[in-house]
Amino acid sequence: MFYNLTLKVKKNIWFIPSAYCLVASLLAFAVIWLDTIHGKKIEAMVPATLLISVELAQTILGILAAALLTMITITFSTIMVVLTTYSTQFSPRTLSDFVTNKVTMRVLGVYMGGFMYSILSLLFMREDLEHEVMAGTLGVLLSIVCLAFFAYFIHHVATSIQVNKLIFGVTHHTLQAFRERLKPNVKNEVIVLANDKPKIELGAYKVEQVRSKSFGYIQLIQVDDLFKLAKKHNFVIEIVPTMGSFLTTNKVMFKIYYEKDMPTINMHKFIEFGTNRTILQDVDFGIQKIVEVVVRALSPGMNDPNTAIDGILHLGKLLATACKQNGSYVLYLDDGEVRVFAPKKTVEELLYTTFYQICHYGRDDISIILATYDALIMVAEENDESIKKKIWSFSRYLYKSFNTDTCQELDLHYLHEKIAALREVTEGAKN
Repeated sequence: MFYNLTLKVKKNIWFIPSAYCLVASLLAFAVIWLDTIHGKKIEAMVPATLLISVELAQTILGILAAALLTMITITFSTIMVVLTTYSTQFSPRTLSDFVTNKVTMRVLGVYMGGFMYSILSLLFMREDLEHEVMAGTLGVLLSIVCLAFFAYFIHHVATSIQVNKLIFGVTHHTLQAFRERLKPNVKNEVIVLANDKPKIELGAYKVEQVRSKSFGYIQLIQVDDLFKLAKKHNFVIEIVPTMGSFLTTNKVMFKIYYEKDMPTINMHKFIEFGTNRTILQDVDFGIQKIVEVVVRALSPGMNDPNTAIDGILHLGKLLATACKQNGSYVLYLDDGEVRVFAPKKTVEELLYTTFYQICHYGRDDISIILATYDALIMVAEENDESIKKKIWSFSRYLYKSFNTDTCQELDLHYLHEKIAALREVTEGAKN
């Protein structure tokens, strides 16, 4: 279904390092309290090997604070290098996949937490203490943890900049979004797919249009809250734009069908705009990310057809799942009665928006057209007869988009084999 809480977490991803800093600060204050107030008791209970003098503790904590600050700087520099690689070689839209990655945020959180512990412990470390303390020893243990995270982060960066890893990660997250897309989120809520727009008896309903006051990409629609609202006031709410659409001001966002009086409700709180698309509700954005990686690989500057082929095959897996959710509208029912409905892309639109750029930029490369047919075969094998018919119809567009004048006889032989394979899979659906 739609994730409203997850999107807020993603937009506030910096809460992870902030949480680590808070925990480290609390730990520092706890250790300071034990060392200063209950130092004598701690000295009697803790083994002497874990306690050091105040002067040595100050030296250790000062060194650790400087070292951890350096590690933070190195980590940020590494992140900038990765972002540059993502932007120039893959796609600017893939930047968020690394920046909002939990591993990246955890590593930063551990470093920043270690620094906070060291600097706070050093601040309250008084030289007039007559007993030994354990703040320095605990700082050494934290530095070992930070060093382990640093080694893990280097490994994480080395694997993250591999394009195959990126494509697989985007595919995995998009498939998760597909699976969650149609899960009910409200008790007694039923979600169905329909090919036609629900018919509303306008004689019994009045219509109220809600227009946008801002502009940008639609990032979040709180459908579960809209469903509760419609159920409470006996509304039928139509969501006009598709998820991920770019809206300008004064465009219709919702149409509210009501019978009696329309209460005063701030409908703008149920929708959120942003400067970019997100994959959480807008699963088509995940497909677009892989398409951009494929198109970038086909550019003369990159000239990496194998990466493009890998991306096309992953697109086939995504489309095989997306086409199973066939329908032009998503209906949210309450005891069989439509409460909320929203438009979605048809199979034809999904196939076209996925492959039209690939067909244009790869029209002279036989390996690209063969991989595209492999993707269509993959989609057809996992779907029913109605989808197979649409795939066969789209394959004609695909064939006409390809420049066969550049092909040798052997190229055409393999191309016709792929067409025959697709024909065999869709046999009976195309007639």
